[in-house]
Amino acid sequence: MNPKEINTEKKKKKWYRVLLNKYLISAVVFIVWMLFFDQNSYMIHRELDKEIKELKHDRKSYSEKLEKEKARIDEMKSDSTEIERVARERHYLKKEDEDIFIIEEKKVKKQVEETPKK
Repeated sequence: MNPKEINTEKKKKKWYRVLLNKYLISAVVFIVWMLFFDQNSYMIHRELDKEIKELKHDRKSYSEKLEKEKARIDEMKSDSTEIERVARERHYLKKEDEDIFIIEEKKVKKQVEETPKK
């Protein structure tokens, strides 16, 4: 054997030694286990972080809705005509000499979209 072949064989053996090192193998197994299979794995943390972001967004939207409703309640407490307006619009209440015509917005929008444009 020539010296080049001996050097290449030594290098190959060196790589095998490194790859078959028990500490390296156990470290790789540990990392793979922690990333994918453990109860506190990276994948589970990623899903939980996504859920937390969605919940924070929901919390923000609900707090905005709550502020709007509080303002509306305050407005109704101070103005009796506002109470009457809400009763007529939402609960379809009417005076005795009135007739109510209910127009649904979805049907109106569909009819507007279906009409041909010139």
